[in-house]
Amino acid sequence: MTPESRPVPTIARVFDEGATAYAEFWAPALHRHALTLLAAVPPSADPRTVVDVAAGAGTLLPALRAVAGEGGRLVALDYSAGMLALADPTVPRVQADAAALPLASEVADVAVYAFVLFMLPDARGAVAEAARVTRPGGQLLVATWGTQLDTAADAVVREEIDAAGAAPFPALARSDELTDTPDRVRSLLEPAGFVDVTTTMQPLEAVFDAASALEMGTGFGTMGWRFRRLSPDLQRQVTKRAADRLAVLAPDDFVDRSEVLLTTARRSPSG
Repeated sequence: MTPESRPVPTIARVFDEGATAYAEFWAPALHRHALTLLAAVPPSADPRTVVDVAAGAGTLLPALRAVAGEGGRLVALDYSAGMLALADPTVPRVQADAAALPLASEVADVAVYAFVLFMLPDARGAVAEAARVTRPGGQLLVATWGTQLDTAADAVVREEIDAAGAAPFPALARSDELTDTPDRVRSLLEPAGFVDVTTTMQPLEAVFDAASALEMGTGFGTMGWRFRRLSPDLQRQVTKRAADRLAVLAPDDFVDRSEVLLTTARRSPSG
C-alpha cells in the first residue's frame, strides 16, 4: 500500500486540513505557555538532544534551538504531515505516532509534549515512549488542559454550523481523564519512571476578535472539520450569519480562559 492510498487517521486529517488556521491563530495563543515550560530547563554548557513530540507547525522550534545549544540536536515529530510542512525545514521533521517514536532509546536530554497527550486514545503508551527515549536524568516537559471553556464566540460559530445541518464529528477516544488535574498527571508519569513531577496551573487568557474567532471556528479543529463538509453555499451562509452575530459581541466574549496545566519531570536517574 502506497503512502498516498494508505488511510489517514482522522485526528491527523483534522490537523492536516486545519494546519494553516492553526498556525496563524491557535498556535500563538498556546506559545507563551509552552515557553513557560522551557524556562524550567536549567542552562547547560553542554549541547543537548531535544525532541519536540507533536511539534505541530513548529512554533516552539526557535526557542528549542536555544535549549539544544551550540552543537546540539533538535528533532520535530508530529502525526500530521500537513502541520510538519509548515515547520522550519532546517530542523529534521519526522511524521510519527507519539506512541511509537522512531527514535533510539535514551537519546533525548529534553522531551517536549506540548498540548498533545490528552488527544491520544491512551496517553499511557506515549508516556511509556517518552520514558524510553529520554535518558536517565533527562527532562520531560508537558502541557495539557485542565478545565476547557468555550467562549461566547465559539458558541456562536458552533450554533451556526449546527443550524446548517453539518454532520457531527466522529467520536475519537481521548485521554483527558488521565491528564486534566495535577494528581492525574502525576499518576500518569510516575509509573512510567518519571520523578520530581511538578504541575502548575494558569489560565490560557487568549484574546481573539471577531475575525480570528470566525477563522478559527471554520478553519480548524472539530468545528472546522464539520464546516468544510458543508456545501459551498451553506458555508457562505454560515460565514455570513456567524460574522453578523460576532460583530455585536463584547470584547470579553472573545477571551478564552481555559485552564492550562504545565508539568515538568525528570526521568529517574536509575533508568
